[in-house]
Amino acid sequence: MEEFRRAIKPGRFALNGWDMSAAFTNIPYIYYFKNTNSSLAVDFMPSSKLRASFLKTLEEFPILVGHVKTDADGRTWVDVNARRPNMPEYLESHSTVHFCDLESAGYDWNAFPGKIATVGAFPSQGPSGTIKLANVSIIRLRENSGLILFVSASHYVVDGVGYCAFINRWAEICHWMQNGATDEMPPDRQYTFDRLAIDRCLPASRVPMSRAMTNVYDTPSYLGHFLAWISPKTRGDITNTAGWLMNAVGHVFHISSASLDALRTLIGKYAAKSQRLTDNDMLTVLIGHAIAKGIKDDATGNGSRGGFSSAIQQAVYRLFGQATDFQTMMVLDIRPRISGLAETR
Repeated sequence: MEEFRRAIKPGRFALNGWDMSAAFTNIPYIYYFKNTNSSLAVDFMPSSKLRASFLKTLEEFPILVGHVKTDADGRTWVDVNARRPNMPEYLESHSTVHFCDLESAGYDWNAFPGKIATVGAFPSQGPSGTIKLANVSIIRLRENSGLILFVSASHYVVDGVGYCAFINRWAEICHWMQNGATDEMPPDRQYTFDRLAIDRCLPASRVPMSRAMTNVYDTPSYLGHFLAWISPKTRGDITNTAGWLMNAVGHVFHISSASLDALRTLIGKYAAKSQRLTDNDMLTVLIGHAIAKGIKDDATGNGSRGGFSSAIQQAVYRLFGQATDFQTMMVLDIRPRISGLAETR
C-alpha cells in the first residue's frame, strides 16, 4: 500500500457544469466471465492478479481515489491526497451458484447470487462516511466456473468514455500480469482529467447545447440552489431518499459480446471507414435513443410531470398506492457520440 501511495500523484481537479449536471448518478455495469477451460479451475482470473492490476490501474486514474469537496457557492472539485487516498470499495466473495445456472436462467436477476450491486444509483456516503468514487464487487462462482464483476464509478469524475477507458486499461494490465509480466509493459497511455480539455477540443458543431440541457442551466430553481449549497454527502442522502419516494424500478439488461459485435458490423456500414466504434459508443446511442423518446413524449404532453411535482406525486403513491406512470427525474444530454450516421433506426 505504501508503494501505491508513492505512485499516486496528488492534485486538485475542478469539476465544471457538465460534470455537475450528471453528478447525482453512478455509472454501474455488471460483467460476466465464463471459465471455458476446465484446466483453469484454480487459476481462472486469480484474485491476486485482479487486485494487483486494479491498484496499478488506479495509479493512472488518481481522480478515482480523491475526495469530493465543495465550497459555499456549490463549486465542486476532487482533491487527491497521496497520504490519505479515498480508496475505492473493493469486495470479493464466493457463491454456491454455478455459471451454468445463470446461463440456463437467461441471466434472470432472481438467479443471481446474493447482492451484486453494492452501491445504489446515486453517490452517497457509505459505511466509511465518505463518498467512494468507485465501487468494485467480485463474486467468484461455484467451482470457479465463472466470475461476476460489478464496477460502479461516480459521474462526478468520469462519463461513459472515461469509465470504459478505466475498465479497458484494467483488463490490459491484468492480461499482462496474467501472462507473467515478463513482456514489456502494456502500451503507455496518457489520460487527462483537465475539464478544460473539452473546451479546447470540442468541435464547433458540438458546442451548442440541446434544448433540454439549456433549460437545465437557464431555468431558475430554488431546489437546485439548495442542492448546490449543501455538502455532497447530504446531497447524496437526499437523492437516495428521493429515489425511495419515487418507487423506482431498476432493470438489468444482459448484452452479449457477440450481439455488440453484430451491431458494430451493422452500423459500421454507415460510418466513416476510419471511425472506430467502441462498445460505449453503441451503448450510449441505444440508451440515448430510449431517453430521446422519453423526452419527446414529455414535450408532447405524453410524458410525466417535472421533477419536484413528480417527487410529491410519488410520495403520495408511496404512502397510499402504487405509481402507474413513468417518471423522468433527470434531464440528460442525448447528443449522439457517433458522428457520420445520417439516421439511427
